[in-house]
Amino acid sequence: MKYPIVLLLSAFMAPAIAGVTDWSSALKGIASGDEHWIEQAPALAAVANGNQAQRLEDALAAALTTNTNATLKALRTIDAGKWPHMVGSDIVCTPPLEKSPAEIDAFYQLTRQALLESIDGAHCLWILEATMEELKAEKARRAK
Repeated sequence: MKYPIVLLLSAFMAPAIAGVTDWSSALKGIASGDEHWIEQAPALAAVANGNQAQRLEDALAAALTTNTNATLKALRTIDAGKWPHMVGSDIVCTPPLEKSPAEIDAFYQLTRQALLESIDGAHCLWILEATMEELKAEKARRAK
């Protein structure tokens, strides 16, 4: 019986969070590794529009190296739910492909190390490594 109540409360809380959230502060807090803000990420995902969801995913990607364990915990919650615009680990654990090769490599190196040091980082690490292998294969195909 308590689960329907939690879902009902979530339905009322999500619009309230959307209306009062300072997205700029939230995103900066998440990216900096502030555990309080990272814990709010699933609630923010529930109310984010497309642009906000993309920026939230970018902030969570930055948080992978600033507070790995809290970010992975938030991602587990996000991955388990259905959000209007939020994807979760499949995006957050992927290098920023729109960036320069040097920035992609820096993200890879820092994030890989952080995930290797976390007991819960295997899923995200797998996504990161698979994406990097695809990038290397694509680069090799283009070089031919």
